[in-house]
Amino acid sequence: MKRRYKLILIIMVGATLTLLINTITVDNKIMLVSIGDGLSLGMTPYKVAGTSFNDYLKEELESKNKLQGYNNEFSQSYLTIHELNEYIEDNLVGKFTRVPIKQTLAKADVITISIGIDEFAQKSLQNTINNEQIENYINEMEVLLKSIREFYDKKIIIIGLYPAYNFEKKDVIEVNNKLKKEAGKYNCLFYDIYPFYLNNSYFLTNTSYYINYLAHQKIASDLLKMLL
Repeated sequence: MKRRYKLILIIMVGATLTLLINTITVDNKIMLVSIGDGLSLGMTPYKVAGTSFNDYLKEELESKNKLQGYNNEFSQSYLTIHELNEYIEDNLVGKFTRVPIKQTLAKADVITISIGIDEFAQKSLQNTINNEQIENYINEMEVLLKSIREFYDKKIIIIGLYPAYNFEKKDVIEVNNKLKKEAGKYNCLFYDIYPFYLNNSYFLTNTSYYINYLAHQKIASDLLKMLL
């Protein structure tokens, strides 16, 4: 009889330890969510998505057994920041998971935001970028961060911008400085991508503003250091 009780006790203790270990392991893993435009998708000069910094980051986390899951279905080429805010306001359903964006953000441990490069690049081909456009973008970014921070305590990484087409250096620097302030205000991390513009090896062609896989790998490596 005593032996039977001992066996039951051993089984119970083993089950409890297994559950505890599994819980700790899951808690240490990262649910990665990417939201943004073509840069977040790794768009190439050939108008197809390649491997983005988010994909490389996902692979790095996976190789270290640190990845719980990855969702990039709310990243879309040429998506504007106003449209992204509308996604959240309307609680858009994911096209693959069928899970609403608010629920996806709620489950995230890390959210990368990379949006603006497509928008400013396209606008620069029509008119010179002006202060009103910059202020509208920053106001929309504040709406976005406030929407996320209102309900969720997540690690958020904002990716800065770099010159594209007629989106000039002085305007990029102004936008990035304002983004840094917003990042500080909402307790986010900011990754300055502007120096990539100075390195020709990070671009595949001179006719496209999209960075190549080497640049995406570099971003992923740097983000990994920020997270672990």
